[in-house]
Amino acid sequence: MQNLIDSKPKIFSKNTIICLGIIGLVGFLIRFFYFPDGIPITLDGALYFWYANDLSITGTFPVNIAIANNGWPTFLSIFFYFFNSENFLDYMMLQRYVTIIISVATIIPVFILCRKFCGNKLSLIGALLFAFQPRIIENSLSGLSEPLFILLELMCLVLFLQNNFKFKYVSFAILALACIIRYEGIVLLIPLSVLFLVVNREYKKNISRYFLAISVFLLVLLPMAFVRMNTTGYDGIASHSIAAVSTIGQDSTIYLGIISLIESTGVSVFPIFFALLPLGFFGFFKNRNFDKYTVLLFLIFMLMPIIYASSRGITEPRYLLVLFPIFSLISIYTIKEIAKKFDRTKFVLIIFVVGILLSSIVFLDYNTIDYEHELEAYDIGLEVSRNTSVISDYHPESKYAHNKIDVATNLETFPILSSEIKQKVKLIETYGFYSLNEFIAYGEREGLTHIVVDDNQNRSEFLKDVFRNEGKYVYLSKIYDSSEHGYDYHLKIFRIDYEKFNSVK
Repeated sequence: MQNLIDSKPKIFSKNTIICLGIIGLVGFLIRFFYFPDGIPITLDGALYFWYANDLSITGTFPVNIAIANNGWPTFLSIFFYFFNSENFLDYMMLQRYVTIIISVATIIPVFILCRKFCGNKLSLIGALLFAFQPRIIENSLSGLSEPLFILLELMCLVLFLQNNFKFKYVSFAILALACIIRYEGIVLLIPLSVLFLVVNREYKKNISRYFLAISVFLLVLLPMAFVRMNTTGYDGIASHSIAAVSTIGQDSTIYLGIISLIESTGVSVFPIFFALLPLGFFGFFKNRNFDKYTVLLFLIFMLMPIIYASSRGITEPRYLLVLFPIFSLISIYTIKEIAKKFDRTKFVLIIFVVGILLSSIVFLDYNTIDYEHELEAYDIGLEVSRNTSVISDYHPESKYAHNKIDVATNLETFPILSSEIKQKVKLIETYGFYSLNEFIAYGEREGLTHIVVDDNQNRSEFLKDVFRNEGKYVYLSKIYDSSEHGYDYHLKIFRIDYEKFNSVK
């Protein structure tokens, strides 16, 4: 029993490599099973896409795309540069493939982190916990910056925990790279500095050692900061950190922050960590040492940007994903405590492995997006783009019409600079209006040309009435009905006749 849980053989034995390979392979298979093939990346992911696209074509950092965290698209542009296709969707699929690879590869430092505190078998469970987390899987399919950010912050922690002192200098360099990916990584400079000075407190030259570590950090960070200053006018790290601190207390409340944090945390850790974390925290910190205090300090400072976002009412589960490697470490202490209660430890561990895998798949099946609906929304969005210019918003499906992807889809040659692709469709928000007449009267001044309505039950009542009773509105002329083209997603486009509208309103 003791050998199964607490023994520490060679860290990367043959069996360990095989097991990690199997975990990684299954992780890939699950991600590819849920891969949104043919669906373009939108919103933040699309912004990263166009930045990487322009950088790969010109070899210079874009000045027309205002983006603070340009580390991820800069890294992505390397893959775009060596990729060859005339279809922009192929590049977006490549973007997703890269995040999938990074996400699965993160099981290696997760295993090393867990291995610092537990034997190989439980450390493999920790890697499995991370690889099969449904939130991690979902995020890895999005083409966003989180997988690389998680990997770099985790590597920073893992390197600092190594006994070889040279790795602690490298951890500062890795943290600088994490800050380039997402500026909130800068908060970890505080615990990293404190811990570095504590480790060196017995050395007379501890200040000089710290100066060297900070120099390494700045040498990695400053070149990109200068690039941002030249292209956007701000460095994207100090500028945004100062701006974030200056807003504290202006538009945030403690109550709102607590509620938002509890909500986003609960959503993020469900279902696997929800059951394993409570007892795991107790087990992990029961016998405390410097390494465990290091993990705790990292965890606390990683929480700070999340608390800040929550205090502003932002309940975004993906912000908590950076904590999942540490959550995986803590959760295996629950499994360890349960395994101690049984003689057949291997059987218990197998049960946990099967349970983790099944719960992840069930959660993904229940919460996965409707890919058929998304594909139809994309196709119909192209139709909206071809027939309209200024329309009523129909979020979230409008992201496929109000995006440069609608133009890029029809390009015969690609890649092409984003500046050469003009935004065709403008959206006018419908929330805040209580009648169609009020909305159109406002829209007339904004250049509104068309009303777009669908069968979404969350739309404003006056839009749902247009969808159901189009004959009532003599000043609306229907130019498109998706049901007439065989789509299950039902959407209608109406052209506004302002002469008739002004005569009857």
